[in-house]
Amino acid sequence: MRITIWFSLMLVCALSMAQKPFNAHTEYEKQVKKYPDIKIYEPRDSVPLEVRLDIPYVTVDGKELHVDMFRPKYGKEKRSILVIVHGGGWNAGDKTLEHPIAKAMAQRGLSTVCVEYRKSQDALYPAAVQDVKCALRWLRSVADEYQLDTTNVTIMGESAGGQIAALVGASNRDRDEFDNGYYSEHSSKVDRVIDVDGVLCFIHPDSAEGQDKPGKPSAATVWFGGPYNEKTALWDSASALYRVNEESADFLFINSSIPRFSAGQAQMVCRLKAYGKSVEERKTEGTPHTFWLFDPWAEKVVEWIGEYLR
Repeated sequence: MRITIWFSLMLVCALSMAQKPFNAHTEYEKQVKKYPDIKIYEPRDSVPLEVRLDIPYVTVDGKELHVDMFRPKYGKEKRSILVIVHGGGWNAGDKTLEHPIAKAMAQRGLSTVCVEYRKSQDALYPAAVQDVKCALRWLRSVADEYQLDTTNVTIMGESAGGQIAALVGASNRDRDEFDNGYYSEHSSKVDRVIDVDGVLCFIHPDSAEGQDKPGKPSAATVWFGGPYNEKTALWDSASALYRVNEESADFLFINSSIPRFSAGQAQMVCRLKAYGKSVEERKTEGTPHTFWLFDPWAEKVVEWIGEYLR
């Protein structure tokens, strides 16, 4: 029975992805109907960049995972790191979604790293979180080769990527259940999290996660391999709100005006501040959930990130 249910969930997920690929262009076609003045974001500066694509960082269960790196061409000094985790409901999207913002922030002097991780059709939670934490440890293992300042690491993500980034920064311990055994001699800690409309608490009065329909399980249900009433511990363990501790990172929240994507944020801000963490909040008004992909909003997001990291 469990195998049949699991197969059905994966089939629905695969069919959904085949019909509706998630990228900037398909999202533009969807959003331009309501926001006719938007444009797909591209950075405006022209600082020459050193670009390295598809660098393998680990092979897990036969699947090779990669990162894309961007940094200014000028200078060979070590640069602070901004790791970026793409969104897509844990089952779609890829690291190229983050290239525009990665380029923009690299033009401002950072080393930016777009991370590939296993999506729900490849492996269930917590695989994606394990992959991202593994990438952080790998970055520290190659810091000299790529001129990376691993004493100054920020992780950022949008939507599902924001959820992963928030969970990484809230848990933020060197040894936890997300350590998959690769590069374990290095730390996966981050100094700051930039969470752009990422879920902080899966089950919350303001949240819409886990609202399954007949024959159409939610993206979260697929990712966890079952609904909340069957996988309660997993759903709760993936909620950054419940992971805040004395070692958690500082946080910047950037939100759309859609309430369900900031469910639990007020409580998390309180918990972070109780541990003495720095917390900042920004909000875009009248925007779609995927506002970071489009101007006129994306340039403001880049400005906020730049101000925060300065």
